[in-house]
Amino acid sequence: MFRKLCDRDGTPVVSLDKDELRLDGIVGDDGEIPEDQEMYIQRVDEGAYLVRAVDGDTVPEVEELSA
Repeated sequence: MFRKLCDRDGTPVVSLDKDELRLDGIVGDDGEIPEDQEMYIQRVDEGAYLVRAVDGDTVPEVEELSA
């Protein structure tokens, strides 16, 4: 899925798909986005970023996918 990089008051922003966030329980069935939900963004390589939903004070670990 491609998303356009947008400018929001000088900050680059990319939207995440609500339906996919709903599958993970981050967004409610009613489409409401929790006000206190934090996301952790990590640059992992040139042009590659990893976004993880923070649970309390915990950033989930990323497991290697086997081919």
